[in-house]
Amino acid sequence: MRMRNRAMAMVTAVLLGGGATGIALAPAANAAPAPAYFGIDGGGAVTNDWEDEENLGVEAYARGNAIALWETVLWADGALWEDDEGEWRPFKKSQIDGSFGPETESATQWWQSRHNLPETDGTVVSESWDFAQTRLQSLPGNIVQYKGDARNVNFKRVGGKYQVKLKNVGSWKNAHYRIVG
Repeated sequence: MRMRNRAMAMVTAVLLGGGATGIALAPAANAAPAPAYFGIDGGGAVTNDWEDEENLGVEAYARGNAIALWETVLWADGALWEDDEGEWRPFKKSQIDGSFGPETESATQWWQSRHNLPETDGTVVSESWDFAQTRLQSLPGNIVQYKGDARNVNFKRVGGKYQVKLKNVGSWKNAHYRIVG
């Protein structure tokens, strides 16, 4: 066989082999991948669970079960929020709704100021998460307790994921950044 024909035969064999591989992989590539978990992680030691979490705020993940987890922290610490008339009101358990609205933003500002954090704009940033995680304690049964100034609250860690108990459904739900309920 001439050198040119041999080269063509090799290229053809490679392409056919690659094509066969592509055909064999095509169904797997079209299969729906398992959805990635995008929420509060809970793997390893509880004392470093929240150090790398996402920012939360009016313009950053404004709705989701991760917000409900944060609102639970605010309630546990007896946070206050400022209403339109300038009066300070307690952040109530009934306000834990998974929506980062003006009351949650104001309560977060109060919380950040109370704990002398450098950021007090009402957005939950790494300094807020870092401080809050210093109050976490692991308990039996996959329970993580947040030791608040006003009350202690419990979260769950199941399969490396934090869960928060939601009032509207009465059950534990993964603390996703985007999903409420």
